[in-house]
Amino acid sequence: MKRSEYRMNLDFLEEYDHSTTGYEVFDVMATPNGAPMLLMVSKRPEPAAWSIVGNLFSVHFLSHADLMDYIKKRGMMRWTDELDRSSNICGAQNGIPLIF
Repeated sequence: MKRSEYRMNLDFLEEYDHSTTGYEVFDVMATPNGAPMLLMVSKRPEPAAWSIVGNLFSVHFLSHADLMDYIKKRGMMRWTDELDRSSNICGAQNGIPLIF
C-alpha cells in the first residue's frame, strides 16, 4: 500500500489566498471570554469573501451565511467600548490611553 493512496487531494486550496493581504477589516468581534477577533472582508469577490482572524488562526468563508453561522454557534459578539476598556489591549491605564 502506498501512502499517497490515502492522501486527500488538496490542490484546490492553491487557488485561494489564505493570507490577510487580500482582506480589509470590516468589524471587530469578541469571543464569549472577551478575546478579540478581526472580521475581515475580501477586497475582491473571489476567493473567499469573508475571514475571521484570531490570535493564532484564520478561518475563511465563501458566504456571509456561513460566516454568520460560525459567529452564532460560537457565541461571538460585536466588540464594545466596555470590552475595550476591560481588555487593556491598547495599554490604557484607568481609561487613560498611553501616549507614544
